Amino acid sequence: MLKELVQTRVLLLVEDNPGDAALVQDFLAGADGDAFRIEHVPRVADAAKALKSLEVDVIVLDLTLPDCAGIDSVRAIRQSAGDTPIVVLTGVDDEELALACIDAGAQDYLAKSEVGAQNLRRAIGYAITRRREAQLRQMKEALDRYRELSSASQRTTVTAAIAGSGAISTRSPDTFRRIVDGYFALLEPYLNSDVDQLSPPRGAMELIATAMGDANAGPRDLLDVHVAALDRAINQYDDRQSRSIVFEARLLALQMMGLLVDYYRVGHRRRFLEGAR
Repeated sequence: MLKELVQTRVLLLVEDNPGDAALVQDFLAGADGDAFRIEHVPRVADAAKALKSLEVDVIVLDLTLPDCAGIDSVRAIRQSAGDTPIVVLTGVDDEELALACIDAGAQDYLAKSEVGAQNLRRAIGYAITRRREAQLRQMKEALDRYRELSSASQRTTVTAAIAGSGAISTRSPDTFRRIVDGYFALLEPYLNSDVDQLSPPRGAMELIATAMGDANAGPRDLLDVHVAALDRAINQYDDRQSRSIVFEARLLALQMMGLLVDYYRVGHRRRFLEGAR
């Protein structure tokens, strides 16, 4: 999905009291800012099942649940939730318990006696933002590591480029752009949420490997292409898929490296432009 000013967030509400659950839903309905699709479950066990099938942006968790209570409920949800932010919402106003919840993996703690629409939305918004910032830092670190291995970190002389021994991006910019276009096309079904996993057709991958082999590409050139396609994905998309693409695409880079090795080993050729029809 392309960048939007207002997004619909999936919120998992873990609350066994129907009245409190209805109050949270009222607080989050009809206000400015992000809209919320609320999935309500009454138990930790139900939440663990929901987290297996839903892409959740934030969890609002009560601490007095039928199957788990107190700090144990935070620990149990954290095990199932990965890095999904947790906001604790409970009837117990206890600073020591609040700190224990934060230590156990919650991002914030609100007492039900003090909660209102504004501070609940603020706590949820901050929790989502902190997660987003952490993901962006991880993406930047991963891309920086790729760049350190790519030709961008190497000095390529004009003589080497003219002789055909420099980076493709320098000696043949048009070819490089075509290859990046093809590589980005491998990512688009995942970015558009058409598929749940990044698993491009092998034939399309072979076409790109052939184009790179025909251009005398090496491992650093493949990393150049990989980084350029990821940069485009991050710049054009702003949602869960784009935030995970840097990590989802790691296997793709390894597979493409293997196909490039095969190209040089056995001379298997498939024409990029012909197969891109």
